[in-house]
Amino acid sequence: MKTLFLSLVLAVVLSQSASASNFATQVTDATFKLFHPDSTSTCFLLQCEKPEPQYCLVTTAHTLERTKGDTTTLVLRKPTENGGYERLDLAIPIRDKGESLWVRHPTQDVAVLRLSRPLPVPVSALPVAWLADDDRLNKSGVHICSPLFVLTYPERFEASASGFPVARLGIFSSPPLLPSQQHPTFLADFTTFSGDSGGPVFIANENDETPLVVGIVLGRHFHDEQIHAEYEDRHIRHPLGLGIVLHARYVHDTIDLAIDSR
Repeated sequence: MKTLFLSLVLAVVLSQSASASNFATQVTDATFKLFHPDSTSTCFLLQCEKPEPQYCLVTTAHTLERTKGDTTTLVLRKPTENGGYERLDLAIPIRDKGESLWVRHPTQDVAVLRLSRPLPVPVSALPVAWLADDDRLNKSGVHICSPLFVLTYPERFEASASGFPVARLGIFSSPPLLPSQQHPTFLADFTTFSGDSGGPVFIANENDETPLVVGIVLGRHFHDEQIHAEYEDRHIRHPLGLGIVLHARYVHDTIDLAIDSR
């Protein structure tokens, strides 16, 4: 009986992993590293259609606020003739004469930067319609212990020399409670690091092979321990392996604010 149970669990995990390839690739193609000597994080691009078609870069607000100067670096991937990619670091403006070019949500740690200049390489941005609102999240049927996927750059680490993000599989560690206006965040179980902030958290749409972005990584939880000895005092931080995820509806709200700010 135990062997049968383990076989069934393995079959479910493998089937989920197999079905993840198509929809996860679409999110991967839109996810990029955003870095500066003072900070590093993850971002993803959305295709915004109003007032005119342009890319909207989504990341955590604290990432841009901690970045000094008027530019930061977006790590793009340039297709090569042999079917591969090569890394392309692009300086993008985030301030103009000290004034922020991004728009921050008034209450949540998420920011949207409209990219007014064309990018030097083709990218596959995600449609804004793939962001989950409360209704779509409710219809998806996710609950505590449901699987989810995360794409980030933990501790500045890249999955390849061409700058691809690292994919990880986690679960909802707390129920994604609704309405999200009253419960803006939920917990996800995956090994979290500095640099994960801004990464997209997503699941598969039930009826097709497209992703549903359910949130954005904000940070992580620790257990702080203070040790007092005769000749030494020590403060130790134990990572709990729990990511803090902001509901995707706040990304959509921030995009609307960025459009209205024109």
